[in-house]
Amino acid sequence: MDRAAAAAELAALDADRAALADRVIQPWWWDVTLGLSFFGFVSSYAFHDVRVIAAALVLFFAAFLGLVAAYRRITGVWWDATKVGPVQERVRRALRWWGWGYGVAMLGGAAAEYLLDLRGAMVVVGAVLGVCVAVSSRWVSRVYAAGLRAVR
Repeated sequence: MDRAAAAAELAALDADRAALADRVIQPWWWDVTLGLSFFGFVSSYAFHDVRVIAAALVLFFAAFLGLVAAYRRITGVWWDATKVGPVQERVRRALRWWGWGYGVAMLGGAAAEYLLDLRGAMVVVGAVLGVCVAVSSRWVSRVYAAGLRAVR
């Protein structure tokens, strides 16, 4: 293979990677729907009824599976930024911090709701965490796409 052919193939690979990076970012409504469904699940704790919480959990998983199916249909791919790509360690580290933050918020909200009898505390926690889920979902996909573009 000569130098010009190799350069052309590398340019084609760069173009394909850039196209993939553009394709993996989900539409805005995907993040909003994910955040709203998480909000609904967390807020269900305010009802103090295991049946309502279980139903909300089922609805959350149904919404998530629907979002996964829609994402695959729209983009033609599915990826996990914690397992593949140039930014996997950065995403794993951020998710660990997010996980701790979600845990603290859930514990604080549950303590306020159930121990201090502050009705509606879990709705507030659900709203905050729903926004955080939507924002972190968008952040992860943008970081992943930027990592795909930057790999050389």
